[in-house]
Amino acid sequence: MADGELQLHLSWDSATTLPGAQPDLLRPALQTAGAIAPEDTINDLLDEDEGLPPAEQKRRALQAVGEHFGLTLPQQVIENGQLPVVVTRAAPPSSW
Repeated sequence: MADGELQLHLSWDSATTLPGAQPDLLRPALQTAGAIAPEDTINDLLDEDEGLPPAEQKRRALQAVGEHFGLTLPQQVIENGQLPVVVTRAAPPSSW
């Protein structure tokens, strides 16, 4: 969100359809990581069963998002520590 406007919404259900004011913000990073197929490619025509396993697609997407925004978490903390939780909104904005 920026100035009350949704910039990008990335969903596991439809990573190729990115709603918001900047829907292409992460598209290059996601395509480079192989999390989504480039637009207008033969991969757009393939069935979901022929693509990456869902866990691998999510891993690649999270890696691409982290790299794009410069986010890192130490492996030791992820595996053995407690990660903070932040809730910024209890319900989606009324514009959804």
